[in-house]
Amino acid sequence: MKNPVTQLFRSWSEWRRQQSLHGTFPLGDAAMQVGRVILPARLHSAAAARHLDSEAEISPSGDAWKVRLPGYDLSFFWPSEPDHNLHFVIEQEFSPANPHHYTTPPIQLSADSTVLDVGACEGLFAFRALRERLAKRLVCFEPSSTMAALLRRGAEVNGQAEQITIEPSGVGNQTGQARMVAGDNPDAGHLEYMPIGSDLADAVPVTTIDDYCESNGRALGPGDLIKADAEGADLDVLFGAEKQICKHAPQLAITTYHVDDHAERMIEWLRQIRPDYKLRLKGLSFWTTRPRPVLLQASTL
Repeated sequence: MKNPVTQLFRSWSEWRRQQSLHGTFPLGDAAMQVGRVILPARLHSAAAARHLDSEAEISPSGDAWKVRLPGYDLSFFWPSEPDHNLHFVIEQEFSPANPHHYTTPPIQLSADSTVLDVGACEGLFAFRALRERLAKRLVCFEPSSTMAALLRRGAEVNGQAEQITIEPSGVGNQTGQARMVAGDNPDAGHLEYMPIGSDLADAVPVTTIDDYCESNGRALGPGDLIKADAEGADLDVLFGAEKQICKHAPQLAITTYHVDDHAERMIEWLRQIRPDYKLRLKGLSFWTTRPRPVLLQASTL
């Protein structure tokens, strides 16, 4: 059980540490939903279960579960019987008060934007972006064949299949094959790159954003977005997009909570190669072993 006093001290210490390293973490952004970081999990878990009951209609659908959100006129498919944690998945997409919400300022999207969605999972971010006319086209990278199939079903049921390209691939800092390796903490992983033709069962294709854009004749502009929740490979995603970032300054919304030092390393690197980016760091995680910044956003608009 969380000790609120201990958690408050840990949160304050992490905020002060980030401030001393780069100064890009206003107290208001650090304190977003800080109650969830400090208070025992049973309190926000119970609230999440109540919210899920009121916001979602959930029913079995073959080997998955269909989740319909009447308030947003969207549906998606989930691989296992949903529990209260699904509320947090939904909330992060629709509530700007959630630090995991990708499209708060300084991000500015339009109906003409292209979005590369790295770690698209069930696709709810992509479905929302199209429904709210925040993008013209989504390219969704999802290496899990199970989740890619559910993403495709969601795109079809929402009438968005023509606007979404699904790439069954991971994204990192080199093109080839890789597998995800767990770190010292269950929430901190990294990509281990494998030789071409590796026969390991858990190896998946992986590309860099630079290679993908070059192969497909794409150039991301300041009005476009790279969004990534890459389960610990988030820094690799940025390194593999260096050409696009240096030349074209696409907007960025990258999770930072998987690894202890990702937030400061990302900020240092971006300031070196694109000092004109306006940066925003948001929130502290309540589901990791200790509080960490949740999301980094960058834009030149």
